[in-house]
Amino acid sequence: MKNLIACGLAVISAVGAITARAAEVSLSGFATAGYARSDQDYNYQRFVDQQGTFKRDSVLGAQMDVKLNNEFGVTLQGKLAPSMNSDQGVDATVSWAFLSWRPTNDWLIRVGRLRIPVYLQSENMDVGATFDFARLPAEVYSSVQTTDGDGLFVGKTWNLDDYELTLNGYWASAKMHYRYYRRDDAQPLFSAGSYFVPVKSTARGLILTLQRDDDTLRVSAHDIATRITDDQWLPVTFPYVAMMPGVGYYQTTNLLPGPGVQSVADIRAMAYTLAADVAVGNGFRVMGEYVRRNVPDVATGPDSQGAYLALLKPMGAWTPYVSVARLESMERTRSLYNKVNGNSVPAFIPGAALINVSQRAGADGINAYDQTTWALGTSYRLGLNSKVKAEWARTRSGDMSLFIDAPPGGQSGKQVVNVLTFSYNVVF
Repeated sequence: MKNLIACGLAVISAVGAITARAAEVSLSGFATAGYARSDQDYNYQRFVDQQGTFKRDSVLGAQMDVKLNNEFGVTLQGKLAPSMNSDQGVDATVSWAFLSWRPTNDWLIRVGRLRIPVYLQSENMDVGATFDFARLPAEVYSSVQTTDGDGLFVGKTWNLDDYELTLNGYWASAKMHYRYYRRDDAQPLFSAGSYFVPVKSTARGLILTLQRDDDTLRVSAHDIATRITDDQWLPVTFPYVAMMPGVGYYQTTNLLPGPGVQSVADIRAMAYTLAADVAVGNGFRVMGEYVRRNVPDVATGPDSQGAYLALLKPMGAWTPYVSVARLESMERTRSLYNKVNGNSVPAFIPGAALINVSQRAGADGINAYDQTTWALGTSYRLGLNSKVKAEWARTRSGDMSLFIDAPPGGQSGKQVVNVLTFSYNVVF
């Protein structure tokens, strides 16, 4: 992959040197100042609590497009946003850096770093002024950990009467972090709080999109191989160790006696999506997306399905909407979480306190979700380039939710979180 990027950069330099006099350069920028506040004292979606925060949704970015000639172009985009490998600080990252080649009107080939169109709003998800949701539903838009990648992207378009059909294929890799949150402190083994597991994913996939006017239908499939890049490993499952009739524990770490925790550094997953954004009459629009992550070999992994359905009604400068979203891990993962999280041994057992905290720590490391969110919101267009938005969202977790940072000894399940979101969004 490094050779591929190096080759792309060399081509950019060569083509740029040849056509520098004819190059057309355009600059643009985007920004969102987003504030969110909940009615709970624990963190939801990393940052949101009853104290309020600007961290979750705020972003500042800039983009440069260089048209070298009728066939070649270069795009660079960078942004400032909350760090993805820490809950503190802001990171400057390069979102896009690619060379595009359009040999004919119906072919587009790009090499470098860009965003894979997994979701309806993938390519513009950082540009809040381009869509009406105050917050894209996390139940879907968090399902694939990152949609940015370094690689090769090829698109072919067919014009079919009033329809446009586009098939995109790609092969790309990306570095990212999985975030977990330990609710308990068990020194010297581990501390309470968030921790981040660095991984590298290599993916390939196909995305088929059908468009007519403003209506869009999309289906996609993605083969994703993920490797943990430090000394941490992902447990496949946790074996049960019986101590006496009716009493035992799940071996969540090899520091506990037992047969050993089978762990892997490599995870293979398939992801499938369905999406639609269509007019349904009387000025109403319906948007919906579904994503299925299939991780067959790892019970603790992100084996889940998520979806949302939204109804929008543009009315002049206003676009009110209502939506419902659902994210749930598959039954095997939820069952393992409930067994481990709900297990404890009596206090008279030697080391009972450490064993019991190890059960909750093991559960905290399982990619488990069970939550539903209803949202009511609106956007208001201030002009051609800016919008203000407001939203009330009510999230109810079932048995668990990795989005909730449970307090010490508490639970992420059976929680209700109300979140108010306000934002100002602009492109310039």
